[in-house]
Formats: sequence, C-alpha cells, structure tokens
Amino acid sequence: MNQGNFFRLINSIKTNPTFLAFNFGCRVNAAETNQLSQILINHGFKHFLHPTSDFPSLVIINTCAITQKGEKESLQKIRSLKKQFPKSQIIATGCVNIKKRKGEACLVPHIINNKTKEKILKNLTCPYTTKIQTTLTKHKKYLLKIQSGCISFCSYCIVPYRRSYLWHLPIKQAVRQTNQAIKNGFTQIIITGVNLNFYKPGLSNLVETLLKRTSVPLISFGSIPINCIDDKFINLIKNNKLRIKNFLHIPIQSGSDKILKLMNRPYTRNDIIKKIKNLKLKIKNLKLGTDIIVGFPGETQKDFQQTHDLCQQIGFKKIHTFRFSPRPNTLAKKYYQKYPKLSSQTLKNRSLLIRSLMEK
Repeated sequence: MNQGNFFRLINSIKTNPTFLAFNFGCRVNAAETNQLSQILINHGFKHFLHPTSDFPSLVIINTCAITQKGEKESLQKIRSLKKQFPKSQIIATGCVNIKKRKGEACLVPHIINNKTKEKILKNLTCPYTTKIQTTLTKHKKYLLKIQSGCISFCSYCIVPYRRSYLWHLPIKQAVRQTNQAIKNGFTQIIITGVNLNFYKPGLSNLVETLLKRTSVPLISFGSIPINCIDDKFINLIKNNKLRIKNFLHIPIQSGSDKILKLMNRPYTRNDIIKKIKNLKLKIKNLKLGTDIIVGFPGETQKDFQQTHDLCQQIGFKKIHTFRFSPRPNTLAKKYYQKYPKLSSQTLKNRSLLIRSLMEK
C-alpha cells in the first residue's frame, strides 16, 4: 500500500469512522502509532468503543521483529484481530516482513512498509494531541521522535534490514513540535530515535536548544547509545537537574570485549567503565538502565561472568534481559550455526542472574 492508497482508504470510510491501533516494540514504533492515530483523528475518526458499534472501521497494527518473540506476538495479534473483526479494514506496518509470510499476507489486505510509513507521517504537520488514548499520553508524556533508521549493522540486529532509510528531525522543527506539545497539555518530552548516533544535528545540541527555546518542564530519553554521551551532554544534565530526568537507559548488550567485538558494537568494556564513571562522578544520584543479551553465539561462562560483574559494578536500576535469537540475514545467525548451542536452562539461569542484580 502506498501513501496515496492509504489516504484514499481512510477518506472512503464515511459512516461512523472508528479505529483501533496496536503497537509492538520500541518507543519509535509507539511514537509512530500515536502519529498515525492522530492522522485518523484529523480525518474524522474516533477511537473504537465496544459498546458503541459492532466493529471498528479500521485497525492498525504496528509490528516488531527485533526478536523472535516480538515477531511472533505481532503475527498472533494480526490473526486474532482478523478473527475478532472480520469486517474491519486491517492495516499492518512496522518491521515484520508480512509479504514474505504467505499465511499472514492473505489475512492483511493492506501492508505499509516502514519507508512508506515515514512518508505518510510527514503529512502530520502538528504533533499528536492528548486525544490519543495511551498510557504515556494519559500521564502527559509526549514521545518526540527525532530520528529513524540505522546502518550500523550490529551482527545480531535485524533493524538495518528493515529500517535502513535514515531520517532526522531538524532542531528548529523539534522546538516547534515541543512548544506545541506543551500547549496541548503535555508536561514531559521523551526524546527517542532508532539509533541516536545518526542524529545529525547532535543530541547534545538538541537538548541544549530545547532547554533554551522551550518551557518544557521535563526532558527524558528513550534509549541513548553510549557514544552519544559527551561532556556537553553530561554538563547539561548536571546543570538542569529539575528539567532533565535523572535516569538514562544506556544499552551496553555485553560486558565482554570478545562478545562486543562479535556483536560489532562500537565500544569496549573499558569505554563503558570510563563513560559511566564520568557520568556518576558529575551527576549525583544518577539512575541507570541497560539492555543485555545473554547466550550470544560464542559466549562462554567467562564472557557471561564479565557481563555479570560489570552490571554489578555499575549498579543498574533497570536491566532488560534478552535471550539471543537468530534473526534473518544477520551475521550472528551464521555465528549461531558455527558455535555450540547453549541449553535453554543455561540461558534461563544467566537471564535470572542478571535480573537478580536489579533487586540488589
């Protein structure tokens, strides 16, 4: 489905237009789902309420394929919605390549790829409003999507194969969107992107400008690559404690140099230690979160122990733990075929050991 067909479809629904929107995966997906919902609202659609009608006119599912679990859950949702609302127009978008899955492709007459989705969202000249019914919106938190796309090709990651189209929001537009979001009643801006290393104006420059040119009460972040954290960024947090949330989610994925190299991550264990040490030295009571992959191909007990020890040393408040799952076309899938497989019990134990560090 191209951009023109999308707008022709929503304009063709005249009688009591209603919709449902479902989101899977990252904060960028969540921001895009909100934006798509706002486009529908701008075209006269209302959120579907079960007591008011038999079925929604339109259903949107924004899918995720970063893990096998995310892809499976996305496809299950498509099947269940098709069964529940056989008369609804169903649109699937996101990172799951539905066209290559014959069963689901038959169920979904309207499929929008990520590049087309980006073009559709450019038609939204103003930010989404508090009419969007999500948990974040109810708490007056606005997702400011400033970047999309990634071409880093970390060996385990499918994103460059599904979101290679690079885009960034100019600082001037970010200021305008933030000011409008505040007028709409939002009290917190959550800055998010697929890979903020590719935000051309620079994350620190953006944050500095938002602090100067908007009255945003609080700025927070989705996920921040460790290489985005420079001295300027650290000083902005240090000097604006009341306006920047005292929590950073920094995905390190592993604490083993061998595994980081196999993952094609652009930093070392020592880089992580130095950066975190500098952060904690300058910002008191800073809380940190991270992502960890356990069971990456070639991960020995020694490699895992290095990751465990590093997480313990840093003292993360939140740790999202993922068991490695081989994704199509990635280099790590070849590693998975090369290295001995770890038992499910080993993967479970390693996940539990990393998660237990949060309790401590």
